[in-house]
Amino acid sequence: MIRLVGIMFFALGAAMTYLTYQEAAAATLVPPLIPVFYLLSSMLMVAGFAALIARYKESGAPKA
Repeated sequence: MIRLVGIMFFALGAAMTYLTYQEAAAATLVPPLIPVFYLLSSMLMVAGFAALIARYKESGAPKA
């Protein structure tokens, strides 16, 4: 389940990066907002990637 959320975060970040790039090229965004959108999208992509590569352990499981 966590990996699925990681995939969704990564995809959302990639889509936000692409859309920000398209809107910046069309000059429809206010220029000071562009770095903020890139920062947010990169944070989403890093969080999604971390969720994809992390190794999860079961909590509360008895140790053998």
